[in-house]
Amino acid sequence: MKLDITRGVQTKGIDVPFTLEETWGEDRWGGDTVRYVSPVRLSGTYMITGETVVINAQAQTVVESRCARCLAPALTEVSAPVSEAFVRETEGEEPAEEQYTYQGHVLDLTDAVRTSVLLEVPTRILCREDCKGLCDQCGANLNVTTCSCRKESLYRNPFQALAERMEEIIPTEDQEV
Repeated sequence: MKLDITRGVQTKGIDVPFTLEETWGEDRWGGDTVRYVSPVRLSGTYMITGETVVINAQAQTVVESRCARCLAPALTEVSAPVSEAFVRETEGEEPAEEQYTYQGHVLDLTDAVRTSVLLEVPTRILCREDCKGLCDQCGANLNVTTCSCRKESLYRNPFQALAERMEEIIPTEDQEV
């Protein structure tokens, strides 16, 4: 995402509105693939103060990833604030690592916007709030079908095996040692 700041050079110290839109492919985030299914739209203002350009904007897009419970594709709307300062690159000076820089009259906002958007993507994306997930026995998608093994595991006490083992090790009052 490239922002031409030529218009703001003549009006230093005044907010200049802008809108950008760009189509992105996909990113790896949190061990999953996040695919951008709509263009990333960035709207906001920039202001030039000396050699610094301050960006205040909002990014919006829709991403697709796998549901954390059933692994079906899930869409999520993402809205992310983008507030960054870009400092003009000067010859001979090494910019700080966490600082965004620019040359000439064009700012590359891609890294700043991508970081902001990815930080707003939920860590657990769900296809729907009431997603039932997959059967822990046979792997069936419980949103689509039911399975007999699910019913058996619902009524089985997960601590039953431990209780039986404890009875073998620790005698009860009515048992002799």
